[in-house]
Amino acid sequence: MGNLRGLMQTRLAIAALAVLSAIALLSTACVASGAPPAVGNPGDSSELLWLKAVRGQQAGIYDSAGRQVLLRGTNFNHLGDYFSTDPSLPTVATLDETDWADAAAQGMNVVRLVTNWSAWEPVRDQIDLSYLARVRAAVTAANAHGIYVVIDMHQDAWSKFVFTPAEEICPAGTSHQIGWDGAPSWATLTDGYPTCTPGGRENSPAVRAAWENFYKNAGGVRDELAQLWGFIATEFAEDAGVAGFDLLNEPGYGFDQSITLVGLAQFYAAAIAEIRAAELEVNSAGGSALGHVVFFEPTVNGPFVATEFSADPNLVFAPHNYGESIVGNGVAGFLELLAGALQTLTKAYGTTSWIGEYGIFTSDQAQATAYMSRFNRLDDRNPGAGGTWWQWEQQCGDPHNANGAYPPSAEWLASQQQNCTEAPRMNTACTARSYPRAMPGRLTSVVAEPCGGAVTVTGRTSAPSTAVLWFQSDSAVAPTVTGTGIGGSNAVQSRGGWRVTVEVSGDYKINLA
Repeated sequence: MGNLRGLMQTRLAIAALAVLSAIALLSTACVASGAPPAVGNPGDSSELLWLKAVRGQQAGIYDSAGRQVLLRGTNFNHLGDYFSTDPSLPTVATLDETDWADAAAQGMNVVRLVTNWSAWEPVRDQIDLSYLARVRAAVTAANAHGIYVVIDMHQDAWSKFVFTPAEEICPAGTSHQIGWDGAPSWATLTDGYPTCTPGGRENSPAVRAAWENFYKNAGGVRDELAQLWGFIATEFAEDAGVAGFDLLNEPGYGFDQSITLVGLAQFYAAAIAEIRAAELEVNSAGGSALGHVVFFEPTVNGPFVATEFSADPNLVFAPHNYGESIVGNGVAGFLELLAGALQTLTKAYGTTSWIGEYGIFTSDQAQATAYMSRFNRLDDRNPGAGGTWWQWEQQCGDPHNANGAYPPSAEWLASQQQNCTEAPRMNTACTARSYPRAMPGRLTSVVAEPCGGAVTVTGRTSAPSTAVLWFQSDSAVAPTVTGTGIGGSNAVQSRGGWRVTVEVSGDYKINLA
């Protein structure tokens, strides 16, 4: 694709594996460190400033005014290209102005935008420019509401093209594999392996064969995806409202773990090189590409790519944390254990972390509130760069709804068709909350009510500047601002809460209540 260069109970061992992997990685870690941008003063501006990541002792995401930024929001899958269980069931909801306005009303300042390789490049070497236009329109709409976008190359079980035909009879001990999302048909190389799975979606021999071939770069498919990232980087090279690029959602694994980890490292390195080359090319033509943040993930079942895959300073480790939700459900304390393991890994990479997916899946609101309160307090103790919960909307035909119900029965189809008439919002508890968005210099602590309300932050800055916080509240009375090392403040009400700016200098503390 060189000619186009211009244009996620078997995982319980993940925590122990994470710690062991991290210890090994720490012994060989050699990462580039950087310095945050010099502190400036953007005043009360609500403009989306350019973001960059820093590695090392000051690891974090910073804006061009030298403020440490937390990116908190949700996943939007409206542009996903999913397997269809039945033509009567839409796989995604329509993305409209209401979605962006409602996300902004929850105080969100980022959306992880699900996109799929199959939609970007349905035919080899041919980019679907209409899909590019849809992605660009989403970025524009997000930015108009003060929301950054992380463009995510999403996949689940490799591709919507790996599935077991409904009429096929699977051998004893296996079951039908539903299709999911990800790679185009031409990049789905299964070598004739059976699709019927002896376990979860990642265990299908055909899925594992497709990953093995990707990691071995069979037919150049790994290079093709890396080069696609070069194209995307070119198209969004000068967009400050694009927070960055999530290279590959929950990478799967082939038959050989060594091939998997080496191949994944090689893909990451190649994709980063393509992105940086694209940005340089834009600048050589008189553009102003400042370099987007690159987010990278571990494999879906726990093994982690070695630290040596890239010395690029503009990287962020972006794992998912479903502790006591999908992974380790019912194991008390597993959420905290997994969070601690991921923090250890983050230090091994010398980056900050950004939790690309998390959440609880239950209709019991008391249970959801209790879980999310724990998660949010844990997150505030080690905020990293923030994170995005899964997911904003889930339409009736989404494969997540059919997982374990494929091929679909008439009764299941009837129930899902009824669901299609209802709002597909996931409505997870405690996603609207108070937090610091941009803190001059270095953010040193966050203490916030887990479901909205009071928040206290501390930080340290080398020069006077302006902090920006979101205060979640339906009250018409502005929050009180107290603290130390602070000057004037301003609170502007919008739907759902208040945008509060506070002048700070030196060591500072801000209380909003």
